[in-house]
Amino acid sequence: MVLSNFSVYHSSVALITFILVYVVLFAIRGLWFSKYSHIPGPRLCKVSRLWLLYFDLRLQRTAKVHEWHLKYGSVILVAPGEVSFSKPSATREIYGTSGRHPKSSFFDSFIAYGQRATFNSLPYDKHRVNRSHSFSFFQASSIYLPRFVEPVRGRMAAFLNQVKQDIDHSRGTITLDFFQLTNRYAFDNITRLLFGPDYCTRLIELPDAEREILDDLKYCEAMQPLRFNFRPAYYIYKFAASIINQNPHFLTGEDKLEQWNTKKVADSAAVAQPGDNQSTLLGILRARKSKQGEPLPESWIKAELLDNLNAAQMTVTVTLTYVLWNIARNPEWQVRIREEISALPIQEDGFPSFGDINKSPIFDACIKESYRLNPISSGRAERVVPVDKKYDGIFIPRNVSTGIPTVNEQQQKTCLDNESANLDMWPTDNRIDIDPCHAALWVCLHPATYLQSESLASSKPRPPPHHGKILHAIWVWGAAMPWQGFRHS
Repeated sequence: MVLSNFSVYHSSVALITFILVYVVLFAIRGLWFSKYSHIPGPRLCKVSRLWLLYFDLRLQRTAKVHEWHLKYGSVILVAPGEVSFSKPSATREIYGTSGRHPKSSFFDSFIAYGQRATFNSLPYDKHRVNRSHSFSFFQASSIYLPRFVEPVRGRMAAFLNQVKQDIDHSRGTITLDFFQLTNRYAFDNITRLLFGPDYCTRLIELPDAEREILDDLKYCEAMQPLRFNFRPAYYIYKFAASIINQNPHFLTGEDKLEQWNTKKVADSAAVAQPGDNQSTLLGILRARKSKQGEPLPESWIKAELLDNLNAAQMTVTVTLTYVLWNIARNPEWQVRIREEISALPIQEDGFPSFGDINKSPIFDACIKESYRLNPISSGRAERVVPVDKKYDGIFIPRNVSTGIPTVNEQQQKTCLDNESANLDMWPTDNRIDIDPCHAALWVCLHPATYLQSESLASSKPRPPPHHGKILHAIWVWGAAMPWQGFRHS
């Protein structure tokens, strides 16, 4: 018995000693002898990616990486094999057309229908080919046409009317969920552009089943880091949460959206008309041919449409919510915008024309400043270093994943205050971009669509006094047309 206990004791000591020695040697290798040890960054990040995953699961990855950049410099190692950059010079090199850096395996998480849409196509050449199928559809000469502009104005009017009804029916103080409202607004616009008037949603005023999908998607998005990094744990959490909340549909929004998209594609195919080829993205893609002269695979078309749905629902909603929030919390913005917009000629629907709003410098500055304060596309725009080379003076081995959180570029030290609003930093005598060096990202945002979307939300010259500051903010924001991959395509 004593001998047995002695044997167990020594076996345990040996095992613990082995583990400790392994951990120490592993740490020593990561800190001083790995091919990434010379790259600046937190010491824990050189040893394991668990430190980065910790902040990823807490939805603090972008903010933490930005904090590390401020401490360690423009090139940092955030995990073994993962590097982050913050200078425009690296941005041009990595995302420019000359660099041709392929995307990382992170984009495998977005595969749908067994196909890679434009957003998650890995090689540069494949991404360019896929993007060419819809590129002309999103150009100014196409997207500014009345058949696209007028429906957006109609959705804008419906949105304002819904807000007015909520306020009129309230007593005393009212709280409006603008994230939910903008979510429905975004979805209405993107479905109109993808599928046309007969198959689009009207969620602003109609309580259709799609509302439940959108409401659940916000929880799906919050749980994406867990699903991407620890898939078994995600499904365990999903199962447990559905039982605790007594809601079997919890975290099913993504699956239901895919099913909804499949049904819409099938329904529209049954009654497709020749004229649909130019009025919807679905029609455009069905009319396109591959290099071999064959029609594009139906599964790829569905994947591309689903990606556009996700892009509009996920990023445009957050963008517009932040614009509203920043305008609402800055009364001086409201005064300056109202003075500018009230001087514009009014159209029959009570709003200025798109062209006039598009030329309004103060309104444009408000949107740019909102993007600077709360960058939306600040996620994992990962690329892979194709060859060994130096970036900003730091040698980076090949096959390393790289990323550039937009928050680092839009909140540089040259800004007077990254925490407070400052409209005067944006020249009003000409139009400039927030991130002029980030060419590849800007192209993927479809700038023509972006300008139309933001500019269509104008302010009526004399709003009713009881609507208050929040409603004034609503009158200066834009529509949610699809930006094909505002998540860094």
